[in-house]
Amino acid sequence: MDKSKILQTGLTSGMAATAGLHKSKPKRPDPEQDGRNTLPQSSCPDARSRAKFATAKDPFIEASNLCIGAWSWGDKSTWHWKDDEMPALKDALKYLLDSGINFIDTAEAYGDGRSEEIVGDMIADRPRDSVVIQTKWLGLPLAPSNLLHPVDAPVKALKGSLSRMKLDYVDIYLVHGHIHAQSIPNVAKGLAECVHQGLARAVGVANYAFNDFVHMRKELAKHGVPLATNQCEYNVLRRYPELEGHVAAYREMDVIFQSYSSLAQGRLTGKYNAEHPPPSTYRFSNYDMESVEPTIQVLEEIARKKGKSVAAVALNYNLSKDALPVVGVRNPEQARQAVEALGWRLDREEVEAIDKHSFVGKTTMLWQQG
Repeated sequence: MDKSKILQTGLTSGMAATAGLHKSKPKRPDPEQDGRNTLPQSSCPDARSRAKFATAKDPFIEASNLCIGAWSWGDKSTWHWKDDEMPALKDALKYLLDSGINFIDTAEAYGDGRSEEIVGDMIADRPRDSVVIQTKWLGLPLAPSNLLHPVDAPVKALKGSLSRMKLDYVDIYLVHGHIHAQSIPNVAKGLAECVHQGLARAVGVANYAFNDFVHMRKELAKHGVPLATNQCEYNVLRRYPELEGHVAAYREMDVIFQSYSSLAQGRLTGKYNAEHPPPSTYRFSNYDMESVEPTIQVLEEIARKKGKSVAAVALNYNLSKDALPVVGVRNPEQARQAVEALGWRLDREEVEAIDKHSFVGKTTMLWQQG
């Protein structure tokens, strides 16, 4: 069962918030929200600053305030990966790690496990405590392992991930989405068992609706395990978690909010336009580029003024809104732009200008609930 193909099929059929037979028309936020929900200017992490993820029995996990996204590594279904990209990837990862970025995000579904294998190979020669590794359990509702093992399925899946990465433990283990047939209490038991067996130091969820996040948090607390993070799509083209007040609520709980598709799968880098749209497999924030171009123009204007790349400005926007960006990297130029997002801040007027050209974004019943 190729989980990467299942994931892409799901995204194509409506798991992504703007996927479907036609592209959705974007909705602008209420102008009253322009410039709001922004961190103080004193919050200005650099590449060696660290976010703290809660654990059950260890000290906090200290991870960089930007995470290296490994979805594309080995993934042919969505990202059209070619094995001859490996040298460029090695150079990119060396640059990131040497710069101080120590956080890598992967999943069992990415490349049907190939991403995890590449992650393991890439960090094999580095001290284990020098990198923070995060992976995810897909929890397919009809998978035999999930049906036969309603509690232990996450444990069994994590052992498979560890085998592929040649690791004894991961730092953070996430439920990839609320598609599992198991109840939240049963999944919480499974996640807690991952922690108690020493297979994961911390646990979290991805794509969870806020109410389900709270439910999972309460169930994990019964086992003495904190819920450390929720990872959802968040960027200039999908501000839903911020506008609904969820990001602020996570901050009050000492929970780290992670943003995936932080660059809207390349749409916020200046790489694409109406004449040159992104590939059809890039399903997140999948609006017509004509609708996105005014947003890109604002980002480009700020980038010229700051002497930064457009990608760096878009990532700094997420940091300004208290989201820890997960950003896909597969070559040295993307690595440089990611690091370039750190160590400075957009001012309030610049954030407000971007907000004026932002989108609310949507949720889906199957996948993007948070």
